[in-house]
Amino acid sequence: MNNLNATQLLNTLKSGNPQTVATQIIQQNFSSDPMMQNLLKMAQNGDEQGLRQFATQFFSSQGRDFNSEMNSFLSTLKNS
Repeated sequence: MNNLNATQLLNTLKSGNPQTVATQIIQQNFSSDPMMQNLLKMAQNGDEQGLRQFATQFFSSQGRDFNSEMNSFLSTLKNS
């Protein structure tokens, strides 16, 4: 994956359509990863429930809480 630090990512997201940027990052860097391709399809189809379920399970497997992580992420975006 191309090295993209947090500041560059936030600037990229601010300067363009976040959905397009995320899609491009996934397609360019994870084209052979079936899980990422499935997540991309869910996003393109507007399957918010499927994405939320995946994220909740993923964070739970890491011993973390999805809602806390999402709130922290949104706070970071607001403060940038």
